[in-house]
Amino acid sequence: MSLPISQLDSYTMLHVMRSTHLSVPHALLGAALLTGLEWGRAPLAAALLWLLLFSLLLLSLWGTTWRASRCPEHDDWQIAALYRRFSAQIVAAGSGWGVAAWILMPGDDLTYSLIVVLWGIAVSAVQGAMLSARRELFYGFVGPLWGLLLLRLFLSPEPVLRWVGASGLVYCLSLTLFTSLLHRFALESMGQRAENASLMRELTLEQAQLDSYNAMLEQKNIELDGAVERISELASRDPLTGVLNMRSLMREMERLLEHSETQGAPFAIAIIDLDHFKRINDSCGHARGDEVLQQLCALAQQALADGELFGRYGGEEFLLLAPACSGSELNRRMEALRGKVGGWDWRRLTGDLPVTLSCGVAAWRRGVDPLSLLQQADKALYQAKAQGRDRVCLAREAEA
Repeated sequence: MSLPISQLDSYTMLHVMRSTHLSVPHALLGAALLTGLEWGRAPLAAALLWLLLFSLLLLSLWGTTWRASRCPEHDDWQIAALYRRFSAQIVAAGSGWGVAAWILMPGDDLTYSLIVVLWGIAVSAVQGAMLSARRELFYGFVGPLWGLLLLRLFLSPEPVLRWVGASGLVYCLSLTLFTSLLHRFALESMGQRAENASLMRELTLEQAQLDSYNAMLEQKNIELDGAVERISELASRDPLTGVLNMRSLMREMERLLEHSETQGAPFAIAIIDLDHFKRINDSCGHARGDEVLQQLCALAQQALADGELFGRYGGEEFLLLAPACSGSELNRRMEALRGKVGGWDWRRLTGDLPVTLSCGVAAWRRGVDPLSLLQQADKALYQAKAQGRDRVCLAREAEA
């Protein structure tokens, strides 16, 4: 369903109704004052009846304009309904002022007759200016007022009043020309206001859309950051056991060795190998073998100190990086881990097959590169296996 009025119409309608709202109390006072001035010169009953009926009309008009003063500017349906009622009341008000010329104007007193005429001039000028934004209302108010007033003047037996009527015609023409200028000015002003309001609504809508897009983009960025973080995490982890993979271990080892070189801090590594792991795979199946690797990683990670790293070195071999730890200290801790692994209940996974580990430990010395340190730990691991497995060997012991 289309809107009943345009935006410019809604502004001009509200403008004339709200302007009239301010003038209605003065019109009530003016009607009472005019009746008082003509008291004793006009028929009393007719004057009082006119004042009563006209006051009721003005009160009804004030009620309509009061609702218009509180009507939202965007509620076009309510504005249109109020304006229809207001238009009828304005025509009735103009007619009411015109009727006053017939009831209150004395036929034998020129002075008090001119008072009624001057009253009509003042009312038409003030209210006409307020209604100038809506030409149909201006004519609807001024037309009945001056039509009845001029008719009364031209039918008067006093020649002076007929001349006053002729002057009234000239005044009406001048008032019409003046209000036409006001009408154009009001339309230009309110047209600009309507255009500005339309632009403001468009800007508000675009801003809301932009805020929505920004919120969506921010959410997408958060999701993307999370995805990148997850991808980075997956790229650095062994998919089976969840511990660091070979690439991440080598990167971290280089970093820790560089720190030890610059700070002179101790650093040690341990290569851990599951004994007879092929036999476990062949006897219990690869699925059980995978579970054994996962459980070993869980036990090893429980033994890590702060800052230490653990990862899969390859196959059933694992590498532990222990910054701020000497070779002898790490050797002692690996002995504890070996005992913990050997004492764990593996029967659910391997049946009667035992699960043990062999370990080679090497300590960093200044000038030793990552490859040399790994070779030392690997030799110590070989020595542990050569000595019967299920043992830990420190690199200097292997060299001896």
